[in-house]
Amino acid sequence: MQPDTGRHIDDDEMERYSMGDAPQDRAALIEEHLLICEGCRQRAAESDAYVAAMRQAAAELRRQQGKLKPDAAKEPRGKK
Repeated sequence: MQPDTGRHIDDDEMERYSMGDAPQDRAALIEEHLLICEGCRQRAAESDAYVAAMRQAAAELRRQQGKLKPDAAKEPRGKK
């Protein structure tokens, strides 16, 4: 397979790649393109950072939810 040097990675494909959801054959082509395209490397770094931040926030939210009392979510705001 030849790297597709003429086509940049679109946003959806970049997101799938950053999340590790790109098919293996497509991920290989993306990686080849990233070797030669500074713009897409920058976008990949930004996308990777965003995905990492969202995963960290989701983990923190799950951790915080585990600390809540079972009835805490049912209580109206301001009443404890």
